[in-house]
Parts: sequence; structure tokens; C-alpha cells
Amino acid sequence: MPSHRNYCLYRQRLRIVRKELYLHFLELSLWVIFAAWIAAGLFSLWNIRGVTVFRPDSFVELPARFPRVSILLAARNEQETLPATLDSLLKLDYPDFEIILVDDDSDDRTGEIADEWARHHGASGKLRVIHNHVLPPGWRGKVHAMDLAVEAATGEWILATDADVVFHPSLLRQAVAAAIRKDLQFLSLTPELEMQSFAEKVVMPAFGFLLFMLFPLRRVNSPRSSRAMAAGAFLLMKHDDLKALGGYAQLRNTLIEDLRMAELFKRNGRRTYLGLTRGVFFTRMYKNWREVFEGLARSAWEGTGCSLSKVLAGVTGAVGLAVFPWISLVVLSFDRWFSGTPAHNAALWAAVAASAASAIVYAPVVVFAGLPVFYVFTLPFAALFYSAVSISSALNSLAGPGLSWKGRRYQPPAV
Repeated sequence: MPSHRNYCLYRQRLRIVRKELYLHFLELSLWVIFAAWIAAGLFSLWNIRGVTVFRPDSFVELPARFPRVSILLAARNEQETLPATLDSLLKLDYPDFEIILVDDDSDDRTGEIADEWARHHGASGKLRVIHNHVLPPGWRGKVHAMDLAVEAATGEWILATDADVVFHPSLLRQAVAAAIRKDLQFLSLTPELEMQSFAEKVVMPAFGFLLFMLFPLRRVNSPRSSRAMAAGAFLLMKHDDLKALGGYAQLRNTLIEDLRMAELFKRNGRRTYLGLTRGVFFTRMYKNWREVFEGLARSAWEGTGCSLSKVLAGVTGAVGLAVFPWISLVVLSFDRWFSGTPAHNAALWAAVAASAASAIVYAPVVVFAGLPVFYVFTLPFAALFYSAVSISSALNSLAGPGLSWKGRRYQPPAV
């Protein structure tokens, strides 16, 4: 009996020691995550300083002459959003521009709507429509459509935009003036996202936060850094430089043509800049969970450089930084409540600190997006969602049917 009792006591002490070691390791991990969030917050403050934000009342020094701008749109199945886009473009207060719209083999009324608008505004020379029904082998749809539009463009500057955006009348004038003043050959602006569904409000601010952490604006906008980034809804480029660099033909096999175009310009010594907007440039990218998932999955795999190790690292980082602290907080709180063990206190406080740090650092992103502050608590769900997107994009590219977007299926590019 004594030996059996001693054995039981030994097993009990062993369980206690194991639990204490586990709690110490958990506490240390949570404090490391806390430190990582503090570093991310400080990095964000450094990152955002000095970035140009275009607003309706922004003052810009006007150039002596406004060069002609060709505004290019590739539209595929955009019948719902195209009228608002064309209406805003035709109301631009810029003195000399043309609009070239490529209907990229749409299945809906996009082509008919474009033709109707062209009949009303074609006489002024503002709007021309090209109907494309052929996608050559090795090309992506939007890239090929933009290549056709560039061939028809007559402007000194090219503005590549989307068929689901809305411009403030002053935006093009502000952008061209800023590009000339800064001696840029490439200027991109981020649109203000109009988010209506719960899916958009949960995922899109977190996705934007991720992008700006991976592509720091101060490095993106520094000529001394090779880091480049752009928002595909607004790419303002000098026409001569675009042609000299080979144009869209250089990007024919990519699904992330905005990033690749910025890299092409910067890699070849051109001055590039990525700015923010408030109140002058709007878009609604997706409407529901399915559209958000498909839209992000389309570019997630290529965005990692088609690297499975980067996908796994990204998923581990997202879950570890954004999900693990909150799960630890909930589990430790319940365990502490029911067991009453003081040994939980240190780990519990570490979980509180790490969770609070993530919420505080993410709060400015939520506020900038125009959302209620309580959306900071949705960050763990956004991290899990984007992890699923990344894994799905990788699996479909490597072993599945490829990536689907707007009725077309693409195989991943060779990177």
C-alpha cells in the first residue's frame, strides 16, 4: 500500500510540475507576442509619417500645363457598377483627358452599357469602347485588355483604373499635379473601401493592415528601397516610360498586375509613389463571404511568390499573433475561475496584455476604415479567414483546378 500511495503522489506531483512548466512556457510565449504587437504599433507610427493623403480640399500646386491623360478601364461583367464609374469619370474637372474602355468578353450587359454611354459622349472625344473577345494563350484577361487600351491611348500619361470605382471630380487634377511636382513616373492611390456586409467589415481592414505591414509605405516610397507596392484601382504612369519598359506585355502571366507594374517601374530606376485617399476615391470590392474569399484567393498564392513555406509561415504568424492570445485569455480565464489556482495568474495577465496590445494596435485601422471600434475584436476571425484563403489558394494552384475569377480559370504563373 505505501508503495502504491507513493507512486500516486509521484504522479500527482509530476502532473503539477508539468502544468507549471506549461504555464511558464505559455506565459513566456504570450509576453513575446505582446512585445511583437508593441513593435508593430511603433512600426506603424513610423510607417505612416509623411505619407500624402489626397482629400477633397487638398491644396496642390498646379502645373503650368496639364498634360493629356488617357484613362483606361478593363471591364468584365461589371454591369452593376460601370454606370457610376463612367459618370464620375466624365465629371472630372481635368482639362484634357480621354476614356478608353475595353469590354473584356463580358457575359452580361457590360458591353451594351458601354456602347450606350459612348453614343452619348463619344462625339466629345471623351469615351471610346473596344470590344475584345479573344484571350491569347499565356495572357491574363485584365492584363491583355489593358494592353489593348494602351495601344489605343493618345495621352502623355496613362491612368489604369477599374470599372467599379467612383472618383471625386478633383482627384485626377490633384494626382497629376502631385506626380509632376514630385517628379514621378508612377503614382498609385489606394481607394477608400465602401464596406456594407459583415464579411467586408471583418476581413478587408485586416487585409489592408497586413499589406501595409508587409509593404511599409516609407520603404515603398523611398528611391533607396527596392520594395514596391501599388493599388490596381489607380495606376498613373507616364506613357513614354510605360512603353520603354515593355508595357503590359511584360506582365502578361500575372494576376497581381498592380504590384508587378510598380516593381517594373521601380526596378528600372523610375520614381514611384503610393498615396492614400479620403473622400475622393471609392470602391466596393466584394459583397459577401464568397466574393471576399474568391477575390483574395485569386492573388494570395502569387503574392507569396508561389512559396508553400511562405504560406505556412504566414498562417503560423497570423494564428500565433492574432488568434492565440485571445484563445489563451478565454481558456485561462475559465480554468482560473473553476480551479481557483493562483499559479494561473501570471499566464493570465500575460494573455490580457497580449490581447489588449493587439486590440490597441489594430484600433487605428478600424477607425480609419470608418467602422465602430468594437470591430477590433474581429481580428482573430479575420486572421483565421485569411489563413483559410491562403491555404485554399495554394492547394488549388498546386494540386487543384487552378484559380477562378469572373468566369475564367487560371493556372498559377511560373515564379
